[in-house]
Amino acid sequence: MPLIQPGDDLASHIIQELIAQKLNLEDGDILTVAQKVVSKSENRYLDISTLVPSDEAISLSKKINKDPNFIQAILNESKQVVRHRMGVLIVEHKLGFIHANAGIDRSNIDQSIDQILLLPKNPDLSARILCNTIGKHFNKNIGLIISDTMGRPFRNGIVGFAIGSSNLECVVDERGKQDLYGNKLKVTQIAVADELAAAASLLMGQADQKKPVVLIRGYKAQFSDSASGKDLIRSEDEDLFR
Repeated sequence: MPLIQPGDDLASHIIQELIAQKLNLEDGDILTVAQKVVSKSENRYLDISTLVPSDEAISLSKKINKDPNFIQAILNESKQVVRHRMGVLIVEHKLGFIHANAGIDRSNIDQSIDQILLLPKNPDLSARILCNTIGKHFNKNIGLIISDTMGRPFRNGIVGFAIGSSNLECVVDERGKQDLYGNKLKVTQIAVADELAAAASLLMGQADQKKPVVLIRGYKAQFSDSASGKDLIRSEDEDLFR
């Protein structure tokens, strides 16, 4: 993929690359698209030197040794601060999920100015537009995931997860089904979109691989035009970590 610029037609770029690589989409295919190229195409850049840090941002910046302007950018994208420690701020993003630094970082963007890249304003809508445009071009029924990476409680390392999706049942409820011994499953719900995003993330890489789109073929997904990435977000009253 070429480097995506603000205002680029991301769907057209993806279509062109699929054609160039002789990848004709089939019914049931799922495309996973990295959040960064979506944000870049939507011009979600922010020059943090233009921000005026609040008292809260200044106080937090001293506690975790971060630039107060960067902290202010995180607070602007968040509903609440959940936890903080040296070097990292865990927040509830305005989109609903719990994320370090509100999903903001400076990797894989030009650092000639003091800019950051924010998440898409509406990842589900972005996914729907991409999915509909690409699916219509190939005349195929496809699903699409917009992925990012996150850390997890009690585990080292980051994994891919879905921040938005289109035409894909993100959570498959297995409750009520029987296991190998005939026992009825009581709590099993499979985060399908997250598992697919994590698998795709292995191919995308996190450095200079330039592979922001991964085609998943062969997984028998349940397609649904009413499902969305919001289905993966656990409510605060059910969250044991808050």
